[in-house]
Amino acid sequence: MQLAGILHRPESEDTAILADHQVLMRLKTARQDIEQVELYYADMYLWQEGAPMQHATMHAGLATQGNQYWTLNVDIPTNRLIYAFKLTDLAGETLGYGDEGFFDDTAANWAVTGRYFHLPYLHVSDAELPPAWVKDTVWYQIFPERFANGDTTNDPANVQPWGQGPVKRDSFYGGDLKGIINHLDDLADLGINGLYLCPIFTSPSNHKYDTIDHFEIDPHFGTKKDFQALVDGAHARGMRVMLDAVFNHFGDHSPQWEDVVKNGQNSRFADWFHIHDFPVGRNADGQLNYETFATGAAMPKVNTQNPAVQQYLIDVTKYWIEQFNIDAWRFDVADEVDHGFWRNLCGALRAVKPDVYLLGEAWHSSQALVNNGQFDAVMNYPLTQPILALFNGELTLDDYVGKTNLQLMQYRQPNQQAMFNALDTHDTARMLTIFHDDTTKVRAALTLLMLLPGSPCIYYGTEVGLAGGPDPDNRRCMEWDETNQDLDLRQFVQTLIAWRKAHSDFLATSAISWQVQGASLTLTRQTDDHRVRARFNLGDAPIAALTAGKTMVASGLKTGELSVGGFELGIE
Repeated sequence: MQLAGILHRPESEDTAILADHQVLMRLKTARQDIEQVELYYADMYLWQEGAPMQHATMHAGLATQGNQYWTLNVDIPTNRLIYAFKLTDLAGETLGYGDEGFFDDTAANWAVTGRYFHLPYLHVSDAELPPAWVKDTVWYQIFPERFANGDTTNDPANVQPWGQGPVKRDSFYGGDLKGIINHLDDLADLGINGLYLCPIFTSPSNHKYDTIDHFEIDPHFGTKKDFQALVDGAHARGMRVMLDAVFNHFGDHSPQWEDVVKNGQNSRFADWFHIHDFPVGRNADGQLNYETFATGAAMPKVNTQNPAVQQYLIDVTKYWIEQFNIDAWRFDVADEVDHGFWRNLCGALRAVKPDVYLLGEAWHSSQALVNNGQFDAVMNYPLTQPILALFNGELTLDDYVGKTNLQLMQYRQPNQQAMFNALDTHDTARMLTIFHDDTTKVRAALTLLMLLPGSPCIYYGTEVGLAGGPDPDNRRCMEWDETNQDLDLRQFVQTLIAWRKAHSDFLATSAISWQVQGASLTLTRQTDDHRVRARFNLGDAPIAALTAGKTMVASGLKTGELSVGGFELGIE
């Protein structure tokens, strides 16, 4: 038995409270080492008074490149639990595993309370369950300056004709809030029920991630009246609205930073930033004497450990909820901000709006940001980027499955349902360009995305075939001329979104399994009475199609075969 591969941590993603009296247990073992895992559990007080120890066999769940995960939903009538695992390896050897580590499988050992892991009392409030509506949401990310120009009177002075390229970092095209309002019906028709807007606050740039005033709409985007109309219009169509906040840094034209530049260490905002020396600027070696986002001198890093800064930023986020009834916040560069601030802010926002969705930006596995009084979820790049690599031939099928399963095991199941799953964003090259203009791969990748747990997001224009390389080319103007749109792709995305929304409850909790056979990848989502399968041909020859069920979407499906690059999604 490979003891080094065995791990369980109480009060972590390994013990996810699903509801009152119910917890999802996980255990990790080495792959292809363990034949069976049994969970022994009881209420400690009742057991010590003579009640029997219960036991159940755990299910062999997802496998990563090196590990096997075992899972079991456990009902706990009293909310008190002690538990340990009995492992049987492929050679028939048995061993106990609990709070003191490994122990011999003897009656005397199983009778010792100290051998067991303890969950003294399960409070459903400690589960920090994400808002229930998130798992039912399909988001649409909008870069406001490039989506639609609904009011030419607020255009920047140097505005360019809509869609004229090449796109540069300082290009302006006049997109605004009224442009979004004018196309809410188009988004509703597509099936979108969540709008994620990149920053809309006062800023000199086109991207607005260098904020000047967090309490004001950028005048080139419109007014607060326009924004209220946008929120109301979205809500009337069943759409939630998420704003984007940048609290890791401010723009260098913010009044706080300009006061520091002017008054140096005498500024009342001097301790709002991470400043090493005064006056702020570059030292004799040409190095900045203050901290920034990345290496950008124009984005000084904010000191979120300062109580005055914390209160200011909390007031900002509360303001847009209380005054305009927004539904969610996405926080930029969340992984570079201290956890204490996030706990204070998230607690304050949930007090104002209990079902607010709070999302942190991170590009890596970020368990420390999820729960613990902080975010409901993070941007799930470690789950979505392997999808792109898979269909670009950069990963073997086995490696893809292993990487994906690893990410699915990083978080508690309720949080996994709320993860923000996007295949392309304003920070990445567009999917169509990544796939070298192969729309079949775009369709296949979106199909796989919609089958995975989480809250999927479409980047504006992806549905009509908008291309674009890395930033700034990925921020092209939306194409509104239907003669230049891929309407077949839009119809496909519309159908896929409708199917995803109709099956969101099933997709949130149903079991996941994979089958790799040569160049064929099959994903199965299953409950006791319902099964959905998708098959993808990633090889250079036709493969057998799915043999049962109703086909929902497909490409390259011909009389029982999937052609090269083909795929099929079927319900049985």
